[in-house]
Amino acid sequence: MKQSVSWLRGLCFVIVLTSAIGFAAYAGKVAGYDAPADDIAVDAIIVLTGDAGRLAAGGQLLEDGRAGQLMISGVHPSATTADIRRHTGLAEPDFDCCVTLGREATDTVGNAREAVAYVQANGYERLIIVTSDYHLPRSLLEFRSRMPGVDIIPYPVRTSAPWQDIRALRLWLQEYAKYTTVQLRDALAPRPEEA
Repeated sequence: MKQSVSWLRGLCFVIVLTSAIGFAAYAGKVAGYDAPADDIAVDAIIVLTGDAGRLAAGGQLLEDGRAGQLMISGVHPSATTADIRRHTGLAEPDFDCCVTLGREATDTVGNAREAVAYVQANGYERLIIVTSDYHLPRSLLEFRSRMPGVDIIPYPVRTSAPWQDIRALRLWLQEYAKYTTVQLRDALAPRPEEA
């Protein structure tokens, strides 16, 4: 009995230590994402809805001429086009000519599927993906596994660091768990190429 309790404690210690090291590596990855250089241009910008600042960042990239088209993936069915345009900061003519709203996606997997259809329909080969910094690792896994021939450049929208805000810590831990799950899924059952 004493030996099995000792073995269980050792196993718990290894799990906690491995998780802590993994989370530290994940946080380092998130912190290491930089905005793409100003001279990088792409075929399209894809913004994943969610946290504040994502739509404005995508709108600014479009205004700066980094791409000629912007897709916003995961737009809630109740959100009006006027609401979305206001959040992007784009003038109405720029929005009307160059922005596509994807309303099918409800999660990151859905964002990637919506993006695949958009990329295939337009023959795009190079994208900027805009999402919150902590969400980028998992988003990139989902997008790259479905579009292996497409050059995907991350654009992080900065959020509160987990050591500065308890809510941010909880959010980052949840996202780290999802990220680890996707890594494990892809390692055990690699996805066939979709694009």
